[in-house]
Amino acid sequence: MELTDYLKQAVAEGASDLFIVAGAPVSEKLDGHLKALSGERVFPEVTEALIRDAYRLADRDITGYLTSGDDDFSFTQTGLARFRVNTYRQRGSLAAVIRVVSFDIPDYRELGIPESVMELSEEAHGLVIVS
Repeated sequence: MELTDYLKQAVAEGASDLFIVAGAPVSEKLDGHLKALSGERVFPEVTEALIRDAYRLADRDITGYLTSGDDDFSFTQTGLARFRVNTYRQRGSLAAVIRVVSFDIPDYRELGIPESVMELSEEAHGLVIVS
């Protein structure tokens, strides 16, 4: 699979993160648990190709990452989502965590926020402190 395939699957399933690490399957974080997206472990050459794709999608030069060993950037896939990327080295291989940042703002009820908290947002005077 290509990086865009993994990104599409992660977004479709509601994952928060995509993990690309040599020696492990490409995985997503879904409801706080890791779920493998690839059937088998990926080799360093595959992780490098996927990470190079992320740099290509971001229209960003990879040289700084290869020199320093880590980098942070973001990119947008039109009609899909925005992605924040952290690249790093792990056990001598290239690795990355890609955070999915949805275009949509979730409904407060889906997040479990009570009506009473939402009513506080309608206050026009004073200071509301939530701790």
